[in-house]
This record gives sequence, structure tokens and C-alpha cells, in this order.
Amino acid sequence: MDQTPPGAVNAPHRRASAAADDLTPPPGANATAFAALFLLSTAFLFVSYCWSRALIGGFEVGAGTVLAAVLATALASIFLWWLAPLADFAEIVWIHLPADRRTRRAQCPHCGYPHEGRELCSECGLATASLEPWALSLRPVKRFCWILLAALVVGSAAGEAWCRLDESRFIEETSRDATRPSTRPRAFPASFARMTVTADGVYGSEAWAVDRRDRNWQPADPALRERGIGWSTRRERRGEADPTVEATVEAQVKAEVDGKSEAAGKRPNPDR
Repeated sequence: MDQTPPGAVNAPHRRASAAADDLTPPPGANATAFAALFLLSTAFLFVSYCWSRALIGGFEVGAGTVLAAVLATALASIFLWWLAPLADFAEIVWIHLPADRRTRRAQCPHCGYPHEGRELCSECGLATASLEPWALSLRPVKRFCWILLAALVVGSAAGEAWCRLDESRFIEETSRDATRPSTRPRAFPASFARMTVTADGVYGSEAWAVDRRDRNWQPADPALRERGIGWSTRRERRGEADPTVEATVEAQVKAEVDGKSEAAGKRPNPDR
């Protein structure tokens, strides 16, 4: 007579139906992976916010500029979406990779006991078939969405605080009339922009101020102006246009005009 307790026969089958999601990585593994993703995303979004704020321009700006910088930073977060699979880093490293290695060694993917071709492991009672390979699913995407949202809030807030602190320091540096007018670059990572203050105490900020284009520039030669040669890139030197750029443009146009004149002189006259 079978003395097996009721329900004991079906126990291996119930355990054999366990999926990979029933397995869990070591305690703290997911938290460590999430923290690493959060710190990396926050650092990237902090830099993106500082860049956006500097490119938009302005000094001690209002809520509209801050909102525009936040939206630009959110758009920049698209470059972080390739990190979404790392939200399952703990499951990949501590579940799927060891299970695949054990399967190649003819061992139970769950406990590592040699199964010798049996469908159920004699040690743990789970199925000896290999686990389904890891694939990108909705779970890591949802995890990364929450991580990215938190990083966007923290990175934008830290970036705005950093910009405000830099502006307040510049105000302190130029608080005396003897130091005005004055200018200096913004703090890293937005050092490509410059903060300025006029003699009247008007503050401002502009990106790449020394390399801006002057659309009112015109060449000195009237013939060149008639040919439509207009504004050109220049670097300000004491408030005047760069003579090197102007001379280069004029020389190129003059050479082009001379070349066409010579070609017209060598062309045979059909009236002769």
C-alpha cells in the first residue's frame, strides 16, 4: 500500500513549473544596480540641464526659462535609454548566466546538481530544462522609467541650484563699481557661456559670445556690397570686425571677378 502522504506526488511537478522569475538575486543586488543607474543618469542630466540653461541664456531667469531648460533636459534623456536593460542587471548576472553555465555542464540550472538526463532534478525537484534566455521586456523598461524620472528631478534641481550659485558669486565679484564692466565664463560644465555686467549694473549671460555672427557686417569695397557679399563669421577685436576674415573674403571675390574677366577677354567674338 502506498504510504505517500496526500499531495506529495504532485509536489515535484508543482516545483518543476517554477519560472525564472521565481528565483531572486542576492539581497541588495537590485538596489545596488538601481543606485548605480540613478547616479549615472543624474550626472548626465545635471550636465544636460547646465548646458540647456547656458544655451537659452539669461541671468537669474524666471520660471519660463527654467521650464524650457527642464524640457530640453528631458529630451536629452533619450541618450540614456540604451541603459534600460541594465535595470535587470541583477537577474542577468545572478540567475540567467549561472543557469546557462550549469545547463552546458549537464547540471540542474537551479541548484547545479548533475541531473544525468532526468527531466526533474533529484536534488531540488525542479525541471532540468534550460531556462528561457533573457529578453527585454516591460519590467526593465518600467524600472528604468522610474529611475529616469527621479534622476530628471534631482539632476534638474541640482543644475538650477548650481547655476544660481554661480550667478550669485558673479554678483558678489562685481558688486563694486570699480569692477564694472566685467565678464567671466560660467562655471563648469557650462564654461562655453559667459556672464557679463555693464557699467550700469545690467547683468546678462550668452553662449559663445566671442564667436557670435554680426549680421550688419558689410565689406568696405562698394563693388563687393553690390555683389551681395554680406555678413560673415568674425571674432570681435575691440569692437571691430576681424580684418583677416574681411581681407580673405575680398581676395576670394576679387580673384573670382578677375578670372571671369580674363575668360571673357579670351572668348572669340562671333561678329568677326
